Amino acid sequence: MKKTLAALAAAGAVLLTTATAPASAADEPSDNGGGFLTQVTPKDAATVEELARERAEEVHVRTSANKLCTGTWTHAVSTVTFQRASGGTLAWGFKLSNTARANLGSPVTVTMPYAYVNGKAINPPYGPHTAISTYNFHGSMNKYQYVGGGSGTIATGNKLTFYWFLKGSRPNSAADRYITCQVSKPGSA
Repeated sequence: MKKTLAALAAAGAVLLTTATAPASAADEPSDNGGGFLTQVTPKDAATVEELARERAEEVHVRTSANKLCTGTWTHAVSTVTFQRASGGTLAWGFKLSNTARANLGSPVTVTMPYAYVNGKAINPPYGPHTAISTYNFHGSMNKYQYVGGGSGTIATGNKLTFYWFLKGSRPNSAADRYITCQVSKPGSA
């Protein structure tokens, strides 16, 4: 993600949401959100990265995990399907919506620059993947490392936030997507 944000910053842009925004002081927190983004104001790479980190952290801090990380989560940007294997691994599929495919073009680069477990930032479990826009971007996580040191294993009841960033092939096209949920028992679909 740092390379993606650095490339965007090198192009002289900061990303601003143009649709469905994450929770703010004036809004109720949402466990299932994101939006389409545009590039509007020249900024340096560090500023762009900091804005994305703050956005992801705000989503995790302000959003309760009232729903389980199971089944299908639909949003204007993408549909995410979660499944937890009997061994404890949490897997997900990430398919772009028709609207996202139209806005972003093809190919699309999807990455997860930020993820949190129980209020602590972890090293994200999904690096940049570039594929055609109809691809089912997918990944999984069982063990994780905290940013700054330490590690853990996904456990039933953990509060989890995934924050994805999407860079389209159309000029100035990007989107983000986030989900905050509670890890379900192994064997849950």
